[in-house]
Amino acid sequence: MSAEEKNTDCGCGGHEGGHHHGPPGRGDCHMGAVSNRFLRPYILLLLAEEPVHGYELLGRLAEFGVDQASTDPSILYRVLRMMESEGLTSSKLDPSGSGPARKVYHLTDEGREVLDMWAAKLKQMTSFFEGFGKRYAKLSKV
Repeated sequence: MSAEEKNTDCGCGGHEGGHHHGPPGRGDCHMGAVSNRFLRPYILLLLAEEPVHGYELLGRLAEFGVDQASTDPSILYRVLRMMESEGLTSSKLDPSGSGPARKVYHLTDEGREVLDMWAAKLKQMTSFFEGFGKRYAKLSKV
């Protein structure tokens, strides 16, 4: 796997040289940002609500608790380019407003299908993690 492919897996940008994620305090990176993999469903959801440009999208991700201070905008734009190359999104230049034209991203029909799949998977994962939480809570009662 190339360094760029490794960087695609998460948002830390530090996978060169065998870097990987692990628990905090174990010598590995502890990300304050959401990984690229989990940015994708949020981006799809926001684009399903309405087409937006990248900078606005970054601001709207904060509604879900994505820390803008620890999320490099270049990571968001990399994910958007990947999603566009996969046919999940499309973009058009919007010349309105002051300053240079901005790319406005739209959800495609294929992107909507992937959003539906993400919603089903996240529902399943929520149940999975709730089971872990309940079982873990029993440990503290012992």
